[in-house]
This record gives sequence, C-alpha cells and structure tokens, in this order.
Amino acid sequence: MSNNADFDALANELLALRQADGAASRSSGESVLVARLLPGFNVSRWQEFLRRYPTGRWCALPANPGLLPELGGGPSNAPGHLAHLLMAEMFTVQINRELLRLSRTGGDLAVIEAVILDKTHLDEASVLALETLLVDCLRQCREECDTLGCTGLGRFALLLPGVSVLRARLMAEQIQKIFAVRAAEIPIASKGRHAAKANCALGIACADQGGRPTPEALLGKAAQATDEALAQKHGHICIAGGAALDARTTLVHSSEKRFLFFGGN
Repeated sequence: MSNNADFDALANELLALRQADGAASRSSGESVLVARLLPGFNVSRWQEFLRRYPTGRWCALPANPGLLPELGGGPSNAPGHLAHLLMAEMFTVQINRELLRLSRTGGDLAVIEAVILDKTHLDEASVLALETLLVDCLRQCREECDTLGCTGLGRFALLLPGVSVLRARLMAEQIQKIFAVRAAEIPIASKGRHAAKANCALGIACADQGGRPTPEALLGKAAQATDEALAQKHGHICIAGGAALDARTTLVHSSEKRFLFFGGN
C-alpha cells in the first residue's frame, strides 16, 4: 500500500463496516470494538490521521511484539503475498481518487494488471509461490506515489499516476523480465516441471483524458487487456484498445526509443 493511501484506506474500511447494515445497525443497542494492527503506524502518523478525520471515534494503543493473541481470520491466516495489498474495493477507491485528481490537473494515469500464465498446470503450492513472486516484482518496480492492489482472484495491479502508455509498456516489459529470471529459481516438484518456463501476462489500460472515466471502466479495460495477453502465443503483454506488444506499426519499440534523438540546425 502506498503511503498516501494508508489513512484514507483505513477510514474507508471502517466507514464501510459502519454503513454495512444502514439505519438498522445504528438503531440497535449492540456495538462491537474493531481492532486492527498497523505495523509502522507510529504516534506522529496517528496524530496526522486524527487531524484528517476529526469526527471519527478513534482509539489507538501501542502494540509491542507478542502483545496481541493470534486472532482467527486475521493477517496471520491470510496469504503472505496479500498482506500489504489494497483489496479490490479499496483499490477502486484509490483509482477514483486519482481520476478526480486527473480531472482537475490533467496528466496521465495507467493501470498494469498482471497474472500468472498456465496456472491450471500447476499445483496450489506452486501457484502461491509464483503469485508471491509476481507481487514482489510489481512492488519492486513501483514508486512511492504508485499503489499496489489486488483486482481479482490471482490478479494484481499497479496504479500509476503520471505514467503514459509508452512508459507503462516499458514497465510491463521490465516486470515480465524480472519475473522470468526469478521464477527460474523456483522448482515445481509435484509436476516434474521447473518454473524456468513460468511467465506472466500483463494488461495495460490508460485513462482517457477527454472524457470522465470511472474506476470500473478503467479496471474493465485492464482486465480485458490481460485476458487478451493471456491468449497470445508470444509476448503476453497487451494494451487496452490497442495492439499486442508485437505490433509496432504506430508505436516506437521500447528498446529503440531509448536511442531516438531529435534535433535541427
């Protein structure tokens, strides 16, 4: 989760809990105290959070290691590679925030969605290992202003403010190369295969600057591009509304544009 999403994501999650049952829950005499462990959330950050949400009824206690018992359904029981990802609902909230900023200031906004190829041929442990690696590769390529999230079962995405389609395609290539190199070190013993052939498919979607795109529309474009990338025989990178990575009739090839210069007398 990016630093600038921590406060709002927490507030929105708790607000969603409070609004889940509508007026019926507010008229009930029953209440529940919800506790959430926030690693690295120090006193100064908590004070900043209170200033941003002064009407909330918040309480914070310092939690040293070993203070809290193991809680069923908590982070300890969640897949490790999902520990610091925004889940689909909160990821959509963050996209909406970036789209609003885009409508005011202009610029670019891209989403890169990634998924493991040929998961049906892998056992559960192998899929988990490769998905963990894929999330780590996405995290390695992001910057502080980017947001890493989960868009569906086995699908992960980067939200990239200020990133154009060409730069997003470069990032997709980089993610795919890093993944291929590191996946070669992960054995898949149960199938008698080796993850040296493991690959990932990536779909790229960019917000249209002319209209008023919605988070759902942008995520839908990214999902469609990912599906098309999965269906490709080679490359496995696709741009929504455009061509596959192999088609270079309108865009400068990413490895060529690094050496393309313009000038005059």
